[in-house]
Amino acid sequence: MRIVYPIALFSLLLVTAVPGRAAINLQLSAADVDPGFLSQKNQWLAMNEDQAGAGTGMGNGKGTGVSQPGAKELGDALANPLSYLWLFFMQNDTQWFKGDLLDELGEDDKVVNTTVLQPVMSMQLTEDWKMILRPVLPIVSAPTLECNAEPGFPGDCLVPDNLDIDRKTGIGDMVLWTAFSNAYKPPNIFGFGPTIMLDTASDDKLGTGKWSAGPMALAFHVGEKWIYGAVVQQWWSFAGDDDREDVSLMDLQYVLRYRVSPTTNIGFGPNIRANWKADKENRWTVPVGIGGDVLVKAGPLPVKLGAELYYYVEKPDDFGPEWQLRIMVSPVLPAPAWSRKPLFDF
Repeated sequence: MRIVYPIALFSLLLVTAVPGRAAINLQLSAADVDPGFLSQKNQWLAMNEDQAGAGTGMGNGKGTGVSQPGAKELGDALANPLSYLWLFFMQNDTQWFKGDLLDELGEDDKVVNTTVLQPVMSMQLTEDWKMILRPVLPIVSAPTLECNAEPGFPGDCLVPDNLDIDRKTGIGDMVLWTAFSNAYKPPNIFGFGPTIMLDTASDDKLGTGKWSAGPMALAFHVGEKWIYGAVVQQWWSFAGDDDREDVSLMDLQYVLRYRVSPTTNIGFGPNIRANWKADKENRWTVPVGIGGDVLVKAGPLPVKLGAELYYYVEKPDDFGPEWQLRIMVSPVLPAPAWSRKPLFDF
């Protein structure tokens, strides 16, 4: 019964992704999208060759009057993780957890809810190099273990009778990943850069207690009908609370989507996670599933809506997710003019 509600909600959202619902006029200023996936250098030249009109300089790279890009061009740009669009990505993950620890404590399955706020900001560094900033702020509501043993006897906290399940809600550890990309050749897209996990949790039990950093990389193929690729991040702790465990975490988001129409996709983009410090029974978290997204218009702004449902084929034995419902809302924001001009002249 616990999965009936998420399946029903997922089905309701997916119904909106039929092509007929996407047959609307979705337009931004031509300077805000990547029609044709031009090289970054040619695209910058096209955008800046003629600043007289909002709808010029994108379609043919000559700066002459060109009609504003419509739904197809905007859908192409949204499929490109390194496009010039600015987004305010919002994601809500509801996960149903189970495991040996809950069984030992005589507890039912628990729900973890995470809302992710993620602005996506693209900036042109030079004619050839672009930088994409993605600060990721999680707001977490999760069950936590509380020890009710007398102070001064920490060993008693390992006894199940001395443990209670409480719920904490607050801010988790913020992640900032930055991608740098040269003038790639579409439909293949590549980027790389650093990723940093900040010790920003509002409660010790909602974060790692460490400052961590490492590399990130992404590679995507964005074709006429298929979109596939991956984003991988790895963090190692370098500072923080000495009493907390060191961090060695990996996050791999793998993506496969079929483009039903220019504004509608069916597919998936879950996150595989690995805690290299855990034993092998509690190391991997691997989801599989399906979902869809559709581009609609909310007032003056195009908005991408999506829903995905996942089942975890591999999860930590002690405490891990079994099902996950993901809801996504991404308003497309007009990119400021300064972000589309090279910040450095070299």
